[in-house]
Amino acid sequence: MKKNYRRYLVLLALCMAFLTGCGTSDGQAAADAQQPPAQEDTAAQEPAQEDTAQEGSALKDLLGEDYVDYVTETITMQMGNRMEKDPEVRYFPIEENAPLSDYVTIDETTAFEVDEEGNPVIIFPAGTVTDAAHGEQRFRIPKLYA
Repeated sequence: MKKNYRRYLVLLALCMAFLTGCGTSDGQAAADAQQPPAQEDTAAQEPAQEDTAQEGSALKDLLGEDYVDYVTETITMQMGNRMEKDPEVRYFPIEENAPLSDYVTIDETTAFEVDEEGNPVIIFPAGTVTDAAHGEQRFRIPKLYA
C-alpha cells in the first residue's frame, strides 16, 4: 500500500511541476504580448542577452569552477534515485547507460532558477531526458559552500 501511496505522491509532484512550468510559460506569453513596438523590442532584447550571461556566471559563482562536472554527477545521481523510487519514470541517460551530455548540455546557457535556499534548480524541457509525458524535469543542485 505504501508503494502505491509513494507513486501517487511522485505523480502528483510531477504534475504540479509540469503545471507550474505551464503557468510560467503562459505568464511569459502574456508579458511578451504587452511588449512595445518592434524598434523598442530590439533594445529590450539586449538586456535579456546580458541576463543570460549573468545567469551563466551565477551558476559558476554558486557552484565553482568545476560546476559542469558537479551538476552532471548530481543530476545523474538524482535520475538514478528517481528511477528506483518510481519504476514508471525512465531517464534516457540511465536506461541507455549513456553520458548526460548525449542529451543535454551543461554550460553557461543552461536554464536554471534559484530556490528559496539559494540552490540552483536546473530545468530540462519535456522530452529531453525522459518521455515528454513526464513533463519538464527539475533538478535541485545543492550549493557548494566555501
